[in-house]
Amino acid sequence: MPQESGVRSFGYDPTTKALLVNCENGNSYRYAGVPKEVYDDLRTAASKEQFIRESIEGRYPREKYPCMAVGEDV
Repeated sequence: MPQESGVRSFGYDPTTKALLVNCENGNSYRYAGVPKEVYDDLRTAASKEQFIRESIEGRYPREKYPCMAVGEDV
């Protein structure tokens, strides 16, 4: 996750162990294979951005989803 992007929201699917992070710049990132314990730690972290940079980024496979304009076809 680029440092200049703050975390707007995030969610977790315990079945697939996928973490989805939505950034303030509109981009979204999906991290695969994230254990529930790591997600729980993210939820309670004082700085979500710092936790992602230090504990998630580079440790789990990531896919980037670029931002989409409202009304844009998927």
